[in-house]
Formats: sequence, structure tokens, C-alpha cells
Amino acid sequence: MSLSILKNQIKSGKLSNLYLFYGPEEFLKKYYLDCMEKILVRSGTEDLNKTVVEGKVDEKKLSEYCEALPVFSDYRLVVVKNSGLFKSAKKDDESGEKKDEKKSRSRDDSIADYLEKLPPYTCLVFYEDEIDKRLRITGLVAKKGLVVEFPYQEAADLIKWIKKGFRSNGLEIGDAAASMLVEYCEPGMTDILNEINKLVLYKSKGGEVTEEDIAAVCTKSIKSRIFDLTDAIAEKNGEKALALLEEMIALKEPIPRIFYMITRQLRLVLKMKLITAEGISTSEAASRLSLTPYAARKIAAQGRGFTEEKLAQALKSCLYLDAAVKTGRLKDRIAAELLIAELAAQ
Repeated sequence: MSLSILKNQIKSGKLSNLYLFYGPEEFLKKYYLDCMEKILVRSGTEDLNKTVVEGKVDEKKLSEYCEALPVFSDYRLVVVKNSGLFKSAKKDDESGEKKDEKKSRSRDDSIADYLEKLPPYTCLVFYEDEIDKRLRITGLVAKKGLVVEFPYQEAADLIKWIKKGFRSNGLEIGDAAASMLVEYCEPGMTDILNEINKLVLYKSKGGEVTEEDIAAVCTKSIKSRIFDLTDAIAEKNGEKALALLEEMIALKEPIPRIFYMITRQLRLVLKMKLITAEGISTSEAASRLSLTPYAARKIAAQGRGFTEEKLAQALKSCLYLDAAVKTGRLKDRIAAELLIAELAAQ
């Protein structure tokens, strides 16, 4: 809802003077901030009328930035990134008391009080990764301005965006290939855009972007590499699966994340088998599981390498080995190798 309100404000050119942007989708946060800047700050006066602050800021400094009069423009834009104002204070490991709680609360309260009297010519945007909605200052921004969340986009929306991006560059791409690109990339739109740009250069003569083009040009994310690893396990090719694990470790992927992704993939394979066993089509199962067409096709194919019983046992092994790592009985790498060896031998 809040994003819709922001879009309408930008369309009408009538902005609030207080915003809180948060969430992991950096591409959209930056996009909408740029749209706001074009409305508020006259071109050529950015150095005079735009201030970007990174990290902690106190009330005195914030008021200096916000109360400076605009020059050759009607408005000023002040952006405060990763201020820490919208997160609860961290607890001390031993005592359980919050570190610098009194000092932090005093700073936060003084800034919250100041937000009540922002000058009308200043647009203040807090730009954060995560927020605590229970904090007073968060509620104040929601009351006085607009709090906008920017989560990662759903696969269906990303597919539409990818097709539009290629079309603007004189290229076409089908749903299957677009969904493959979604699965190849990390969930952020910036990562996907980088791969789109690579494909645009690769297909400089125009035409349609195919799955073969994506496989030839694009860099695989860990999400995509997990598909390959699960393929190798389903094929009972332990040597290949262990080589893929080694490759991911060499690329500095954290082993706990790899372990989590393997477990998640096996759970999806089991769910797909159970759903399709009821006579439901792969496309309908994909909709139920919120999977792209490419992912659904791959997962359905992987399921043919396992019985439901073996998948259930594999998930039990995942839980057992994860507990062994967390209790210090096994090193994480050894646990991952044992899991792969067990699955590939079934």
C-alpha cells in the first residue's frame, strides 16, 4: 500500500517531507529516491540542495542539514543512510543489558522530537536495510510521513520486468528463458540487470534470448549452483556433487548457507513429488509452491531420481547433521560432504 502511495505522490509531484525507506531491494529504493530527487532538486543545484549522510547522526547535525535554506531551488533533499535509529539497541553478551542504552535512547528521542518540526522546504529520507516497527521513531515517521518497504520482488514480477528490459533493447525473451535468468541470479534486481546488460551485448545483432544464451553468458548464483549439485545427487554422481561443493567453497560461499540451500532444495523436491502424485500438473504445482517455470521443471526432473521415502530420510539426515554442527560434534564442511555422499549413494 505504501509503495502505491509513493508512486501516486511522484506522479502528482506532491511529496511528503518525511520518509523511511527500508528493505533488501536496493534497486527499487535507489530508483524511487532518484525519482524524488528529480522533483525536489533543480538540475545543476544538487551540490547545494542535496545532502547524503552515512551512519549515525545526532539531532544537532541533522537539524543543520535540514534547516539550511535551499539555493536556487524550492526544496532541499536530505538522505540519511543506515542511521541505526530504527533498530533496537544490542544486548551485552554477558549481562544482557543493552549497550549504551541510555545514551542511545536520548539521541533517538531528541531526533524523534526534531522530526515533529521539520521545515516545510526539506524532504528528509531515512534509508535503511531493516527496521523495528515497535520503536517510537518508526511510528512517528509513519504518522508524519510515509514508511515504504522494498522487499525482493516476486518471480512473476521479475519475469515481466526482464521481458520489458530486453524489449527496450530490441530483444525478445520467452517466459521459460526469463524464469531461467531469475533462477540464475541472486534475488536483487541489480544483479539481474547486470546479467541483462551482458546478454544485450552478447546478442548485439538482435533476435531472441534463449536458455542457451543464458547458460553461455551469465554468472550462476549459489541458488543456481544448488540446482546443479542436486542434479548430480539425483544422478547418483557423488564425485560431481562433491566437486560442485568444492567449487562453491572456493567462491567463498559460507558452508552453512550451502547446507541450508541443499536442505531447502530437497524439501522442494519432496513437496513437488507429493503434489504431482495427486495428479496435479507441474505448472499447477509450480503455482502452489511459488516457483518459476524453469525451477519447477528442474525440481520435477530431480524428483525422478528419488523416492518419497528417500527424500524424507534425506531431510532427517539434514536435521541430524545440522544439529551435529551446531553442537560442535562435526565441522560444517565434513557435515556437508557426509550429506552429499549419503544422498548420492542412495
